[in-house]
Order: sequence, then C-alpha cells, then structure tokens
Amino acid sequence: MVIITDAFREIRKSIKRFLSLLLLVMLAAAFLSGLRTTSPDMKYTASRYYKDRKLMDIRMLSTLGFMEEDLLKVSSYEGVAYAEGSRQVDLLLGNLVVSVFSNPGDINLLYLKEGRYATKNGECVIDSLLVDEMGLKVGDVITLTDPDKDDEDDEVTESVNDNADTAKDDPEISTGEKDKNDSVSENSNTESIETDESEDTNKDEAKPADSENDNTINTDFDTEVDSQVDTDIEVASTRLNDYTYTIVGIADSPLFVSVDRGTSNIGTGTIAAFIYVPETEYDWDYYTAIYLMLDKTADMEAYTSEYEDYTKDFAKKMESFADGLVESRYEYLHDKSQSILDDCQAKIDDGRVRLDEAQAQIDDAQSKIDDGLKELDDTQKMIDESPYEMPDVQEQLDESYKELADAQEEVDDAKTKIADARSEIEDGQTKIDDAQKDIDDMDTGKSYVLSRSGNTGYMNFKQDAEKMGDLAKVFPVIFYLVAALSCLTSMTRMVEDHRGEIGTLKALGYGYSMISIKYIGYAFLASFTGGIIGLIWGCTLLPLLCFTAWKGQYTLPDLKLIAQPDIYIMSVGIAVVAVTGTAYLASRVELQARPAKLMRPRAPKAGKRVFLEKIGFIWNRLKFSSKVSCRNLFRYKQRFWMTVIGIAGCTSLLVVGLGLYDSLYTVIDKQFVEVTHYDAYLDISEDVTKDERSAIDNEIENTALVADHMAVYTDMPASVFGDDSILGTYIIAVRDYDAFKNFISIAHRTDNEEVVMTKGSADIQKGTAKALFTEKLADTYDAKIGDEVEVVMSDDSVVKLIVADIVENYVYNYIYVDFDDLNSITDEELSDNRFMLKYNENATDEQIDDLSSKLVAMDGASSYTRINSVVDRFSKSLAAVNVAVGIIIVAAAALAFIVLYNLTNINITERVRELATLKVLGFTDKETTNYIYRENTVMTLVGIVIGLFLGKYLLVWLMSTVENNYMMFGRDVSVRSYILAAALTAGFSLFVNIIAHFSIQKINMVESLKSVE
Repeated sequence: MVIITDAFREIRKSIKRFLSLLLLVMLAAAFLSGLRTTSPDMKYTASRYYKDRKLMDIRMLSTLGFMEEDLLKVSSYEGVAYAEGSRQVDLLLGNLVVSVFSNPGDINLLYLKEGRYATKNGECVIDSLLVDEMGLKVGDVITLTDPDKDDEDDEVTESVNDNADTAKDDPEISTGEKDKNDSVSENSNTESIETDESEDTNKDEAKPADSENDNTINTDFDTEVDSQVDTDIEVASTRLNDYTYTIVGIADSPLFVSVDRGTSNIGTGTIAAFIYVPETEYDWDYYTAIYLMLDKTADMEAYTSEYEDYTKDFAKKMESFADGLVESRYEYLHDKSQSILDDCQAKIDDGRVRLDEAQAQIDDAQSKIDDGLKELDDTQKMIDESPYEMPDVQEQLDESYKELADAQEEVDDAKTKIADARSEIEDGQTKIDDAQKDIDDMDTGKSYVLSRSGNTGYMNFKQDAEKMGDLAKVFPVIFYLVAALSCLTSMTRMVEDHRGEIGTLKALGYGYSMISIKYIGYAFLASFTGGIIGLIWGCTLLPLLCFTAWKGQYTLPDLKLIAQPDIYIMSVGIAVVAVTGTAYLASRVELQARPAKLMRPRAPKAGKRVFLEKIGFIWNRLKFSSKVSCRNLFRYKQRFWMTVIGIAGCTSLLVVGLGLYDSLYTVIDKQFVEVTHYDAYLDISEDVTKDERSAIDNEIENTALVADHMAVYTDMPASVFGDDSILGTYIIAVRDYDAFKNFISIAHRTDNEEVVMTKGSADIQKGTAKALFTEKLADTYDAKIGDEVEVVMSDDSVVKLIVADIVENYVYNYIYVDFDDLNSITDEELSDNRFMLKYNENATDEQIDDLSSKLVAMDGASSYTRINSVVDRFSKSLAAVNVAVGIIIVAAAALAFIVLYNLTNINITERVRELATLKVLGFTDKETTNYIYRENTVMTLVGIVIGLFLGKYLLVWLMSTVENNYMMFGRDVSVRSYILAAALTAGFSLFVNIIAHFSIQKINMVESLKSVE
C-alpha cells in the first residue's frame, strides 16, 4: 500500500510529466483507432444502406433488350433469389441530360428524402441533386424533351403491323368499258350511211370507269418501309406516354452512390441526374436491364472479399446463359423484322401484278381508242369524198371525235398514275432492299453480366474509404515511436531522481517487483488513460470528420459506427506495451544496483574536451556560455538524440501533412496542364459507317470553336499483366505521332526528356509490337523496359506489347502504340473511334455545350466527355482528403509541442542544481534562460534538418502506399511546405522556451543546492 500511495503522490508531484505522456499516447491511440475504424465504418454505413435499399447483386444488360420471358428465365436461374426488369431512357431537362427510370419494385429501392413514389402517369420522383442544381421542389412541374423524337410528330409512329393494313385499301385502276351498242358500217361501194347506228358510234369506246370511282394510285410504301421494326434499342426507347411531369418526391438511389451519374449519347454527353416514373409511362414491352438478388448474399456484407469474390464468380458463370438470352432475342427480332419485311415485299409484288393488270387494261383501252379513231377517220374520209352534204352525220362525227379525245385524256391520266405508282413501288423496293440489308447485317447483340464492382460509384467509395485505412499504416507508427522515446526519456529521468528512494526501499527489504510497480504503474496509468481517452474521441470524431468530408461526393445516409474491439484492443494495447515497456527498461538497470550505491548521488559525468576545442579559430571566438552549451550538448548524448529524434519526427509529420496537399493538388495541374493538352473527346460507336464518321469529322473541322482535333483508336483492355481487375487502363493507337504531341505530352517524369513513339516495330509472326507504358502502370506490376506484356483486348483478342519506354502520367493508365503496328497484330481490322478536341481560348461554356449537344446527336457518335468535368470530379474527390490532411497537420503540431515541452521540462528538471548554481554565481534570469535556449535551439535546428529530409522520403513512401492502381500522386514537396513545416516547429520550440523561462524563474536556489547527504 505504501508503494501504491507513493505512486499516486508522485503523479501529483510530476503532473506535467504525467500529462505529457498521457497526451502523447492519446494522440497516438486516437490516430491509430480513428484512421483504422474510419474505413470499416464508412463501408459498414454503405453496406447497411445497400441492404436497406436492396441494391442489386448482379446487373444484366443487353444491346437488344430483354423480354418478359427472359425475366422469367433469369428468375428461375439457380442461385437467384429474385429478379426484376427495369426500363430506362436518357432525355433532356432544359440543357441537362437526365436518365428516366421505371419505378423500382423490390430491388434498388429509392431512399425518399421528401414526398412519395410516383404512382400514376404524369408523376415523377427526382434526384436530390436537382434540388441544388435547379432549385426544384415537390409540386413543381417539369417538361422533358426527346432529342430523337421529331418535333412535328406529336403521336407515336404506328407500328408496321398497323401501317400494313392501309395497303389493303390500295385502289385498282378500272379500265372496264361498256359494250358497243352500234358499230360503224363500212362499205366502200355504197354511199349511204346508216345514221341511226352512227349516232352512238364509239361514244363509250375505251372509256375508263366513272371518275368518281377513279381514286389516285397510292400504295403507301414509304410509310410501311419507314416503320419497320427498329432493332436499335436506343431509338425505340425514346418514347414515353408523357413528357410533362409533376414532382411528387425527392430521393437518392443506391444505384448512384457517387454524385457522378455517368455519360450519355445525347445532350452534352454527361448525365446530371436521374428521374423515376411509373412503368406504364413506357410504350415498349422490353426491359433495358434486369437486376438480380442472389440467395447466398443475404448474410454477406458489401466490400468484403467474401461478397466480392462470390458475386464476381456468379456473374462470370452467368455469361453463357446471358449470351443465350441475347441469341434468342436476336432470332426473335430478326424473324419478326423479316416477317414484316416479307409482308411488305408481298404487297409490293401484289401491287406490281395489279399495276400490270391495269397497264394491260389501259393498253387495251388505248388500242380500242386507236381503232375507234381510225374508224372515225375513215368515216370522215367517206364524208369528205361524198358528193352529198351530211351535216347531221358530220355533227355526230365531230361529237364522236370529242368523246374519243376525252377518253384519250383519261387514259393518259391513268398512264401517268400508273407511272407514278411504278416509281413509288420502285422506291419502296429500294427501301425494302436497304431494310433487308440492315436485317442481314443486323447486330447479333451483346450481353453484359456485371456485379456491383461494375458500378463506378460503388467502387469509388470503396477505394476512398480504403485511402483512410492506408493513412493508418504510417502516421500512428510515428506517434507511438515518439511517445515511446519520450517515455523512455521521462522514466529514465524519473528513476534517476529517485535513486536514493529506491536504495532506501531496497534496504528496507522491498523486492524488485514491488518497487518497480511505482514506475511501471506510473507509465501504465498514463498510457492506459491516454489510450482510452484517445480511443473514445478517435473512434468517433475522426471517422465523422472524414466521412463528412467524403459525403460531399456521395449520396449516403449519416455515418453508422460499429464496434471494432480488435482495433480498440490493438490501439490501447500497443500504447500500454510501448510506454510501460520503456518504463520497465528505464527502471531495470537502477533496480539491480546495490542499496548503498543507490543512496549516494550518481557522480556527474566527467568533463572532456569536445572536437570544437581542437578548432581554435572557432573555439577561441566563442563566449564562455556558448562553450558550456557546446560541452553539454556533446556530454549528454542521450538527451541530445532523444530531443533531436522527437523534433525530427514532428517535423517529418508536418512535412508529410503539408506535402500531402502539394502531392494531391499538383496532380491536377501536372496531368491536365502539363501532360494533357486537349479539352474534350468524342467517342464513336462500334457500328459507325464511313459516311457517318466523315460527317462527324467534317462537322468538327468546320466548327470555329475547335482549334485542332485528331482521331485515335482507343480500347479498354480486359486484362493487362494477367490482371482482369485493373481499373482505368486504356490503349491509345496513334497514326500521326507529331500531331499527337500537341494533345498529349510524352516524356519522362524525372528529366522531362521527350520520348519518341516507336513505329514499324510489329513482328506479325510473334504477334508483338513495341509500346510506351505510363509510369503507374509499370510500377504497379514492376515492369521494366524490354519486358513483354500480354494484353487481352476488349474483344478478347490477345496481343503482346513490349515495353519500349516508361512515360509520365498521373490519372489513369495508358499504353501508347503505333496504330499500324497494333492493327497488324490484332485479329480484327481497327479503325479510329475517338476524336480529341482542342477548343479556342475564347470559346464560352455555352458555346461548347451547344457544340457537344450537336456532336452527340449525330449518327455514329457514342459519348462526349469534357476534360473540365474530369478535373472537377478529381478536384472534389481530393478536396475530401483535405480533412485528413488538416487533422494530420494539427496532430503533428500538437505532437511537436508536447514533445518539445516534455523534453525541455525534463532538461530543466534534471539540471536544476546546475541552473541554481548559475543563478548564485550572478547569472540573471534572462542569462540563465539563454543558457538553456542555446542548447534547445541547436537541438531544434538539428531535428528540423533531419525531419525535413525524413519527411520527404516518408511522403514518397506514403504516396506509393495510398495510391490506387489508376492514379499516381506527386512525389515533390513545395519549398513553401518545407519552410512552413520548419517555421511551425521553430515556433513551437520558441513557445516552449518562453514557458521554460517562467519555470527557471521559479527555481529555489537554496533548496536546489542542498546536499542530499
């Protein structure tokens, strides 16, 4: 009990030392526990959100869509708990692109923030991002526009089945005629004419049917051919029953965790938000996606290796099944299209037959008119040659001529109509031939089976959460190291001060273990208490601060904390072991000494010459006090190095904290100013025609906003270095390297030396070609110049690329290769599929948006991306790291202050007799303080210099640790950061010295100089 009571009394007597140890441990434990728990807390929060909202496990996509029977097949697939179809189309809301989804049923449930679900046509639920973007609220009315819909067409185009019915009413040209009642009597030997018969001669000869029954020939082939079944889902999916909606709810969707909503092939090419409407709004019967929930994932947590591996394997297993669905869908669409086209062909063939029949009737009528005209001419000749006047006959004959002329006019009109009908039929036949070619060339379709890892927002959140865990690999170690060193110094000094007391206790019979309780318990209480306090606020405040910073980039509910006892035990346990272990080591030597030796003061270290004394021109010019300080620095090496190491550790932490900011933000300038020089790129569809590509090229070429552009081939490999999970890696094949240098700088990072792309290096027999690899990609897989790398292209073809050189790049990974070289070693013929654009400096955002909308709307265009949007996205992501950087800087500053204060306090305490002697000898308080200041200043400067160098290497190591596979941070620390780190450390040292001045003033000279004997 005496020992324990004395231990608590010692705490009260040395409260500053105790508190300094406690605070050091508190910082270390807070950082370790806080940074370690932040990543699991963030992942757990997201996982709970996914479970509550029933985020899909698997997403199935098809370029041809899915039918209801496909959904039934998927639902019965082994391992699938249930499946749900979804319909989606991209439309415009003002100048913003929005994705319009059908209401979810049991999967991907919306997280309503306000209002309710849309339950009837004309209602919608909007993305919460639109509240900030456009100031919308519940009750507002919005109007969407469809860029693919004809502005003049307010009705949905009828299907071919509807239009086919109109062909049934195609009229026939009737050339039927009345039988002749009378005929002209011809007799060259008689002069008499039977006028009673001739009155009606040829009245109705070859006369077509009454004009009221003679409708215009109209086979309506244009309408039929144009309304063929469209096999392009994107075109068909741009039809809704309503385009004006009343907002009834505001929500977030688990499908869009990130504020980045993806890209589109309309508008500016960037999706701004989503909108949900009732499924009855869609007037097509297929699904654009099918979402699956799996049986075995109900008890799995998102972001765990168990869940990731299982869903990826399941998706892989379903690929052949999905291919079968697409094949069936293709056969259905192909057969349906062919059937409808065959019907149209049959109608055209039937029309040809009817036109041929009509032509025959018209030809017959023409023949009869010609015959009638000949008869009338003969009659006229007879009248002219007759010696008799026959005015009645002549009048009748003239009337017959007139009737034949009218009949001829009608026949001519019929001929014109027949000719027009034939021309229309031929036009229809041309369109049918074109449609037949389209059907014959119809894309067989592709299927995609994706796990959650295919969701960009889902994966980005995982990587950002893991960044916080990566920070825990470095900083807490330094805190614990500094705390252990400070404890060693403190406890060594404490044991030194208690030599006489320890000797007395040993003489009274107390054992080693009992005496050591005081010192080990002292350290244990400081470390355990500090560890618990640090644990409490570290595991709550740090995760909250970090999550709040990241939350600006993600639409997630509030942070949920989970119990992580392993991290709690580790954080406090390491602190206790480190601090109490050093206390044990500090006391062990003294406790083994004999009582008689311990009860006598330790003899001061013998004075000795220092190496500066051998340099006369320096030593002789030093003042007496400076000479004493130099001797003390070399005399007490342990104290010197403990102080230097402590200050160096603090300075290096400040360098890392400030350097983090430099490294993160210089990436933006380095990548998008020094490396990337273009402003946007336009991707081209795989099935683009030559004419469509030329039209896009001409549009860009003739646009005044574009200062320069070039076309390249790009591909996102399925695998590089045998890794099929690497993200953000692209191959760029270049035709004209000299032009390409104006868009991307190809150089070494370390010496800025320009690198020339190898051309003509392809070895067709070996299937190899030389290529340039960006630095992060090469570093990740330890690739060296000359290494051969197997690359699996997106179409599963395999090429082998030899690393010709390694070039500078920071965001994403790139492999640059000559176009002809790559084309010669691939299975398929390659063609440029991306246009890189450089805008004029005076181009406005409005002009650029207008141009991008125009380009994306062109046939053959796929998607448009403006570099500014990429920069904004990365800037926002890096901005969230500022919180962590700020915490590191503040903690490093606090650590520096505590270490300096503790070491200075120890320095004064262990030299109190020396300082009292100086004061007795007449030194003023200021001179006595300067005596200490000089030594502290030297140790601080040495520590700062070492810390600056150490911080640089620590930062480089940290950057390589926290980087992901598709981003490389900077490796340089700015001069400003070095100066600031040194200034902060020096400032803390000055502040501590000021406090020390008041402590020196309080030294009692009489008490301090009393002999312990």
